[in-house]
Amino acid sequence: MSISLGAVFFLLVQAGLMGGLRKGIPLALGVIFGDFVCMVLALNFSDFITNFLSTYQFWISILGTLVFFTLAFHHFFHHYKSKNKGLEVRLANMSNWQMGFKSFAINMANPINVIWWLGLYTLPPGADFDYSSKWVFGITVIASVFATELCVSWSAGKLKLYLTDERIKQLDLIIGLLFFFMGFYLLYRCYLCFPK
Repeated sequence: MSISLGAVFFLLVQAGLMGGLRKGIPLALGVIFGDFVCMVLALNFSDFITNFLSTYQFWISILGTLVFFTLAFHHFFHHYKSKNKGLEVRLANMSNWQMGFKSFAINMANPINVIWWLGLYTLPPGADFDYSSKWVFGITVIASVFATELCVSWSAGKLKLYLTDERIKQLDLIIGLLFFFMGFYLLYRCYLCFPK
């Protein structure tokens, strides 16, 4: 799941390019904190969440659309703010808290993530576990996701020598487009579940 080409994957690559593993850790921590919240909700409130998602699908999709569009516009325009500045200045402007919160918000704004965690416990092998085994299974999944994300960030950090301002700009545009299309996807879901 964590190595698939999604929004968080490209953020990990961007963080790895800008600051190596040091910048990837807060981003990965934000993701796994979001995963932990989803896991706890899926373990304890499966029926309630399923009903909530189906009842308020329209409004959840609207909220997710706004989050992804905001992130897209930030990536479209933020490289202009740091034009003609060195890489060290850009890294100094990116706090660990901002990176962690950004990845957490992406994780929580994506209803697919909650649905994935619900599915993890309703399909084999997770469906066959008792409550305590489901906790062990969930923590193991989260640890695997964390390790994979750190590897992605570390690998990207090795490409830092090839980083130029033009490549940073291109990466920002790719990430912005990805967020924009995710926002349009959720907007399309809003259209499908619009109260009639």
